[in-house]
Amino acid sequence: MTAKESISGLTTFTVMVYWSCILLGLGIPWIATIAVDVSKHEQSLAEATHQWQLHLFAPGYNLFLIGVFNAIPFVLFAVFTLFHMGLAPLEDRTLCGRRGTGVLVVAIGSIGLSAWTHVMTLWYPDAQGVLAYLFLPVLLLGLMPVGYALGRGLGTLIFR
Repeated sequence: MTAKESISGLTTFTVMVYWSCILLGLGIPWIATIAVDVSKHEQSLAEATHQWQLHLFAPGYNLFLIGVFNAIPFVLFAVFTLFHMGLAPLEDRTLCGRRGTGVLVVAIGSIGLSAWTHVMTLWYPDAQGVLAYLFLPVLLLGLMPVGYALGRGLGTLIFR
């Protein structure tokens, strides 16, 4: 692999993680809402999408605000990824691989935890369900450094 291909691959990886985190952070609650309406409430995809559109800004639902709250840790992590991977020395492929593994573990873990929380909150509705939406961003922000440390440790084992 040439240096130019390596730079291109690192840039592509960084941009993909950056935009995936931002878009999925905002979209996970909406995707979960549509998925639960289709699978649990047996609505068609068109009906579930229409229901989502009605509840996007409706009082008592406000799915837009839930999406924004969920996106906060993802946007912060996306900015961290942009600077952390963008400032990596390109000639040190070992360090780039370790950083990339750390970033990937955090991204996959955060997306998985967020999706699971939103689906379970919608699947088993409760009067205190809003607490999940309020504490999830704090939990994600707290777990991101732990996930990064685990990913860097894994990267150390992979990239020697």
